[in-house]
Amino acid sequence: MTGRVLAWSAAMLAGLALGCASAWAALALGASLLSEHYGAWSHRPAAGAAAADPYTRAIVASEGLLSLSAHEALYFTLDRDDQGHPLDESCTYTLSGGDVAARWWSVTLYAGDDFLARNSDDAHSIDASRLADGAWSAHVSATRGDAANWLSSRAARRGFSLLLRVYQPRGDFKPSAENLPVLSTLACTRS
Repeated sequence: MTGRVLAWSAAMLAGLALGCASAWAALALGASLLSEHYGAWSHRPAAGAAAADPYTRAIVASEGLLSLSAHEALYFTLDRDDQGHPLDESCTYTLSGGDVAARWWSVTLYAGDDFLARNSDDAHSIDASRLADGAWSAHVSATRGDAANWLSSRAARRGFSLLLRVYQPRGDFKPSAENLPVLSTLACTRS
C-alpha cells in the first residue's frame, strides 16, 4: 500500500510541476508565439475569440486586455522603433498613416507598466474623429512642440507601447505592414 501511495504522490508532484512549467512557458513565451507580425506591429488573432485555447485566455487575462471579437475590433501593438529598439520617452517619433478601412480607430500610448502614462498632458490617444480623412501624422514625444497631433510619452519611460484599435473593420481591411501606421524615429537624447 505504501508503494502505491508513494507512486501516486510522485505522479501528482510530477503532474503539478509539468502543469506549472507549461503555464509559466505560456505566459512568459507564448505571447510572442501566438502573435502575427505586420512590420513592427503585432496582433493576436485569437484574442477575443470564443475558440481561444486556455493558454491564449491566460495570456490575455495576465495582460489585462479585454478583447472584443474580431468582428468588433482588432488590436495591434507596437513596442519597438524603426531600428528595433524599445520605445523610449527620451526619443521623438513620428507616427504616420492613412485611411483605415474601419468604422473607427484609435492609437493609445501605454507606459511600460501597461497603464496610461502618468502625466497631465491629456494626450494619451489620437483617433479617427480628430484626424482628417486620408494621410495623417502625429508626434510621439515627451513635449508637444508645434505638432498638431501629439501622443505624450512624458513619464512613459523606456519600454512604452502604442496600441492601435481598429473597430468594426470593413471587409476590405487586410492587416499588412503597408496599411498600418508607420513609426519613424526623429531624434533620441538617451545616453
